[in-house]
Amino acid sequence: MTDDFESFYERNREPEPRVHTELTQRSRERIENTLQPVARSTAERATDPVIDAAGKPDIPEESLDPTQVKPPDLHSNIILQAETSFVLSYLEYLLIELQGTTPGERPPQTMQENIENLRNIIETEGLLWKIEEIPENDTGVIRFQPLASEAMEDIDSQLQALAKDNTWRKPLQAYNAAYERYLDRDYDELIPKKLYNSVEEVLKTICVDEEGWTDNRDLNHSDYLEILKENDIYDANGITAPELNDLLQGLERLVAKLGNDRKQRHTYIDRTYCTLLIHQVGAFLYFLINRYEEYSKNQSS
Repeated sequence: MTDDFESFYERNREPEPRVHTELTQRSRERIENTLQPVARSTAERATDPVIDAAGKPDIPEESLDPTQVKPPDLHSNIILQAETSFVLSYLEYLLIELQGTTPGERPPQTMQENIENLRNIIETEGLLWKIEEIPENDTGVIRFQPLASEAMEDIDSQLQALAKDNTWRKPLQAYNAAYERYLDRDYDELIPKKLYNSVEEVLKTICVDEEGWTDNRDLNHSDYLEILKENDIYDANGITAPELNDLLQGLERLVAKLGNDRKQRHTYIDRTYCTLLIHQVGAFLYFLINRYEEYSKNQSS
């Protein structure tokens, strides 16, 4: 059987999101595992202030009852079952409590190792949160901050679905490759480069391969955008073409700058910036493909 063959299930299943605003089961299990063992008394001290602010978590009631002979593991049940906001708040308080526990209670890792382990899980699982470390003279250890909106998750799911179509599979390969680097924590100049290449390939696919409006695959992106405009792909107000041109010019300049001076990458490229790039480019890719498919459908009707 050929490796290119896709079964009915593969052709029709919904794409699995690569980024998430809510904790996934796998991310919960990894977090729970990396912070074991945690004494019940430590978990209770970390849980109480969250309950005061948010109410009781949606976990088995017996987990909260320490008077039972063998109450279920409070720490594990919170991480594995409570809603995301409760878990993140609990983790912030838990790291404070772990600073003051005795050696037999705390996990074998140092505090910095705990933080780095959590950061690794957050980033490799595509959770749209970031960890900010709090200075030593301030209260607390870390804070979780949102990194992007649910729209990023939705757009990626839509593009993964489009990538199943033979027309868009190759043009979206570079976008997918950029996403994989992002999830592998490779925040470097290749991410904007691959994103730029993917938009260029979508433009060439429309203008050269699908419509034959030009046979030149070596034009600048602005030329392809002008061709799309001439053929009424955009709204009548003409705003979209300049906006997309600005985005691509910015990506092009960034790729050139990072290519000429790789030492600058730490100044410009980090997870937050890569998230912004992927979100923006993903939205424009989806807009371009969706608008073209609407155009094509209207032309054939």
